[in-house]
Amino acid sequence: MWKTFTRKLKAFVPYFFVMIVLGSLSYILVYQASFLPNGYKIISQQNNELTIKLFNLIGKEKSIQTISLGKDDAWKVEQIEYDVKRQNDSLWMIFSFVSISATLIVMYVRNGMRVWKAIFQSNLIFAILIPLVSLKSAWHSIQSLISR
Repeated sequence: MWKTFTRKLKAFVPYFFVMIVLGSLSYILVYQASFLPNGYKIISQQNNELTIKLFNLIGKEKSIQTISLGKDDAWKVEQIEYDVKRQNDSLWMIFSFVSISATLIVMYVRNGMRVWKAIFQSNLIFAILIPLVSLKSAWHSIQSLISR
């Protein structure tokens, strides 16, 4: 029993390190390199004025928008900051989960599992859908607060 456990552990360790590297690369991609497809990034914030950078579908800068809000709308600034943070977290989760699921698919296929069964076993569908709901909600909230 101990031999089978150590054998399985030795087989899993390289994939585990690959998953850690993929999660770290996703973090660097979103938070450090600001790869935000269809996303928003707060460039500067003064009292009730925000400067936001908008990105297109492929993550390139589309435009920079300055939003001036009244004293009564200070809550909107905080809400936009929260939604931008939630957007970044959701994008990081999508990039990490999809890359980890792809690694699991490769691992399963190498062990002899059929491709479609490996896709379902790796939970790729949930890896995309669960963070996508939060991401879509954050985008909608930011868009509605900016357009007012």
